[in-house]
Amino acid sequence: MKLHMRAGWDWLKDHLYIWIILFLYQLLWGFLLFRFMDSVIMPILRRYPSPAPTEMSSQLFLLESQFQLTKTSTYTPYLWIIVAFIAVRMLLTPIIHAGICYSMANHRTESGLTFFRGIAAVWKPFALLYLLETALMLAPAYWAVPYLAEVLASNPSWQMLLTGALPVSLAWLVGGWLLHHLFLFLQFGAGSDMSLLHALKNGIVHVLPVIGLSLLFVLISLVCSTLVTTAAMLWTGMTALILQQAYPALRAFLKLWSLSSRYHAWNHRKP
Repeated sequence: MKLHMRAGWDWLKDHLYIWIILFLYQLLWGFLLFRFMDSVIMPILRRYPSPAPTEMSSQLFLLESQFQLTKTSTYTPYLWIIVAFIAVRMLLTPIIHAGICYSMANHRTESGLTFFRGIAAVWKPFALLYLLETALMLAPAYWAVPYLAEVLASNPSWQMLLTGALPVSLAWLVGGWLLHHLFLFLQFGAGSDMSLLHALKNGIVHVLPVIGLSLLFVLISLVCSTLVTTAAMLWTGMTALILQQAYPALRAFLKLWSLSSRYHAWNHRKP
């Protein structure tokens, strides 16, 4: 595993511009999402009864909100904006993955900004794989969501949640995580100009180190997130602000390092 992490680190050092692009993309996306949520939530909060509401004023506020949602089209434009956000995200995600995977596959044979050449070369198969993965990820919702809604709506006890809702949620989560890695192998193959069958076979052969690296980087990310959050709580003020603003850069760095390490594990040939 150390060998794969070192190879992923070497690739990342030579392609820091991809890290900067990914960080700026996440920063811009987070800013736009924050501004949108702020423009929607703050006007609603300003309408909340003040000073401290009585039980009747609180009920009137909830009834008014329910009426606005169900009987008027006041919030319809906001729903369309959310749909637009999701559509743009679904459009950009496979394009970015195409550039990254192509760059990892061709960094030894090509020079220059392989990230952008990869977008132009292989974005179509990546878009198809992404759409198929998304459809398969959401397919269990047809059965799982009504079941979970019924469990949560029937005044559940802790025992019912542990024996009913939790196993279904965990199965969906773990199944989606494994499915994601299956499509990750196919994406590696698409970026390497390899047949999908060969890419899948290669992934199955090296599935243990790839899964191990994925779990290791999840643990590293959790530790880093905990440390940053704890430090921000202890050192308030400018230090906390700097830490919170710097964490997206660290998260993007770990994401690329994890991806490049798993690619090396997937493509590793024993001597």
